[in-house]
Amino acid sequence: MVTPPLISVYMPTYNRSQMVQRAIASVLAQDYPHYELLIVDDCSKDDTWDVLNQLYGDNPKIRLFRQEKGQGACAARNLAIKAAAGDFVTGLDDDDEFLPNRLSSLMNAYDDQYSCVCSSYFWDYGTIRKQLYPEQKIVRLPELLDVHCLSNQALVRKSRMLAQGGFDETLAAFQDYDMWLRMVAAYGPALRLSDATYVVHVGHELGRITHSPKRLDAQAQFVDKHQGLMNERNLHNQAFYRRTMQQLPMSFTELLSSVRYGLVEIKVRYYFKHKMQWAIKLRKQILNKGIKGLFGQK
Repeated sequence: MVTPPLISVYMPTYNRSQMVQRAIASVLAQDYPHYELLIVDDCSKDDTWDVLNQLYGDNPKIRLFRQEKGQGACAARNLAIKAAAGDFVTGLDDDDEFLPNRLSSLMNAYDDQYSCVCSSYFWDYGTIRKQLYPEQKIVRLPELLDVHCLSNQALVRKSRMLAQGGFDETLAAFQDYDMWLRMVAAYGPALRLSDATYVVHVGHELGRITHSPKRLDAQAQFVDKHQGLMNERNLHNQAFYRRTMQQLPMSFTELLSSVRYGLVEIKVRYYFKHKMQWAIKLRKQILNKGIKGLFGQK
């Protein structure tokens, strides 16, 4: 009987001694037994490192690493990938979780004709889960240059990841988008599965400002890095994405001009979003706290 390939799961963590335990538990609950979990503490200031060693230091499935000074999540991921024993690697953020069939479904679908394999995923707002990209699709480079339509995590051969230099530690944001774009450019289209096997927990981040100068600078850096691959359509759609980050409204004339470059549903939805700001605020409140939260104390 042939032993299935070993999958190395890399997980950076920082100052999340409680939240990280949920993420770790979701890896330990996988129905695919041939994995290892590499956790890299990015020099946490709280008790994360002590908690990791106390709870998981003796677990043969888990390997613990600590960066002596904070270098960011990408450096932590790259450290783990270089140390990985598996032929395949995939990641998990410390505030997210795998569903039990995550590794088995990705591995069953893997084929070297694809640069990487990812899946649909859930956004968990605290009381409601929303599934994103719930259809199976082969994603090619032109589409990926328009918009990040894969996932923040994917299954890929370790050798391919290392050949591409791992995650770009100079980017302040869009590191996963940059990584999978480089993989697709080098090794061919990616496969996105329809079943959601990854949960992104965003309830604790709903108040986070996504149009900060740092994030906007990172988006400009990302476009500049890949501009040589982009055509007029791609550049226009990247400019549209920047508009969404800045939360700038669109006129109807601008909408008509923009839909010529595709992403029609996304752009129409964005247009109406700014026409109905009160409804958007109400929706966020319901997603975060549920209907009952509307009538509770503020």
